[in-house]
Amino acid sequence: MSERKYKKIFQKPASLTDAHTHYCAGCGHSIAHRLVAECIDELDLREKTIGVPPVGCAVLAYNYFDFDMVEAPHGRALAVASGIKRVQPDKFILSY
Repeated sequence: MSERKYKKIFQKPASLTDAHTHYCAGCGHSIAHRLVAECIDELDLREKTIGVPPVGCAVLAYNYFDFDMVEAPHGRALAVASGIKRVQPDKFILSY
């Protein structure tokens, strides 16, 4: 019997934690998180990234991303992200 060799097609991005998702079935947040984490890993930005999630379900992104996160008041995620970027211009600031 010949031994099959399998190529690993997918692995969890290093920028995501092992937390189980709380998002509803069919929700796009978990897919967005995976895509963002894959890009951050590919660009080697994890140690330089600060995330600023919006309110609502997405505010719990700090449970899923393995980089620094800052919470912002309702409707102010972009203002907070802009302020952080001004104070720390060498960091990669993320909000979605």
